[in-house]
Amino acid sequence: MADRILMVDDEQRLLDGLRRSLHGRYAIDFSTSGADGLTRIATAPSPYAVVVSDMMMPVMNGAEFLARTREVSPDSVQIILSGQADLTSTIAAVNDGNLFRFLTKPCEPDNLTRALDAALHQHRLIMAERELLQRTLDGTVELLTDLMKAASPLAAARSEQLRALVDAVAPAGAWEPRIAAMLGQVGLLAIPGELLGQVRAGETLDHEATTLFRSHPQLAYELIRRIPRLERVADWVAAQPLAPGEKPVGQVDHDQLPYAAAVALVVGIEAGGSPSAVATELAHYPSELVDSLVRAYTTAKTRKPRKVTGAEFVMGMVVNQDVLTANGLVLVRDGELLTESMAIRLRHFAAGVGIVGPVSVLV
Repeated sequence: MADRILMVDDEQRLLDGLRRSLHGRYAIDFSTSGADGLTRIATAPSPYAVVVSDMMMPVMNGAEFLARTREVSPDSVQIILSGQADLTSTIAAVNDGNLFRFLTKPCEPDNLTRALDAALHQHRLIMAERELLQRTLDGTVELLTDLMKAASPLAAARSEQLRALVDAVAPAGAWEPRIAAMLGQVGLLAIPGELLGQVRAGETLDHEATTLFRSHPQLAYELIRRIPRLERVADWVAAQPLAPGEKPVGQVDHDQLPYAAAVALVVGIEAGGSPSAVATELAHYPSELVDSLVRAYTTAKTRKPRKVTGAEFVMGMVVNQDVLTANGLVLVRDGELLTESMAIRLRHFAAGVGIVGPVSVLV
């Protein structure tokens, strides 16, 4: 699909002229008011690459329209058209709004096409950088989660459980709570496995062990804050609760709630509490959120045990014992959720080296 341009001007005659002169060169939509322009932006199948607006329009001027456009379509490159009479206000709009260009009216066709070509190029640069950053972020998250699975099955199992809970309650499209769930326990890699086992078993820890265990959110924070776009996630992770009924550290923002409440629920259940009993300790969270988390947790616990051969491993199974090769190498630890790549890897080992089986899994 070609990058689309939106042009907004209250003079229909001007828009008709632009439609004729630019026809066939660009994919352009036209609007005669700021309100109509915002409606087009909201209902467009994909964001506009470039938005061009007249400055002096009734009801909503160009500066106001473009300010509201930035809120709903932040990646659209913006150009403003201005007459000499409103040049002062246009300059202010450029300085305040981070606009790409401003053109004076009347604008020669060659000047307009050069500006549109430059704006489209700028938009492609923005999107290419965004894609590169997203791929870097995805790769970093995948690397850290794979390290957890290899180095600390208990940390990986907790992360997988938190991700399932957050996925069940976070708003659609809210990626930060999910990333927090995936990476929030990475600090546990620095905690000895024996200590993690004691914590999971609900044993009483001495002062030194307690201090060491309670350091893991700060360790995770130090790692995550270095990843672009994850500064807020790092703050959430540093503030996560560590004991049943414990509140997150500092002020909790609304977007943080799904992650913080999920951690509180899991921590309480790991300490030996039932889901319903732990829920009563989470009164400082919205009751609807807590109820949804408890439902998600109890639903996840309805998996049924089953014995499978190595050729039967599929994504989504939870292994209910260590998976060993025929010569005793541990491939997957008890409690891990199989990803697609892990299931393929296990089937390959079963067909080659061999896997001790049948293996108990939860499905």
